[in-house]
Amino acid sequence: MGSLVAQVLLLAQTAPTTAPASGDASSGSNYWVLAPPVVMMIVFFYFLVFLPQKKERQKQDSFHKTLKKNDRVVTIGGVVGTIVNVEPEGKLITLKVDDNTRMSFLREAIQRKYGEGNETPALKETPK
Repeated sequence: MGSLVAQVLLLAQTAPTTAPASGDASSGSNYWVLAPPVVMMIVFFYFLVFLPQKKERQKQDSFHKTLKKNDRVVTIGGVVGTIVNVEPEGKLITLKVDDNTRMSFLREAIQRKYGEGNETPALKETPK
C-alpha cells in the first residue's frame, strides 16, 4: 500500500516532457476560442430574458398611466376594488373595497383591471 502511494506521488511530481515556449503563438489564442460561446450566451440571454422583461415592463407602465376613477382593479395582493381617487402626482391610488372601507395603494401595486377575462369562470351546470 505504501509503495502505491509513493508511485502516485512520484507521478504527480514529474514535470511535463515538453514545456510550451513563452513566445508561442498558440498560448494567446486559447482565449479567442472561448469568445464565440460567450458572445452567443450573451445574445441568447438578451433575446430570451431581457427583451421580454423590457416589453412587459413598458406594457405595465403604460397600463398604470391609464388608470382612472371608477376603474375596477385587482392589486398584486389580490384585493379587488374600485378606484375612487388618484392623487395629482400619481403615486397613490385609493380603492373602495367595501361600502365603508377605503385603502390606499401605490400605483405600481395595481396588477390589472378586474374583468379582463383573467378570472376563473364559474362552473356551469350541464343540462340533463
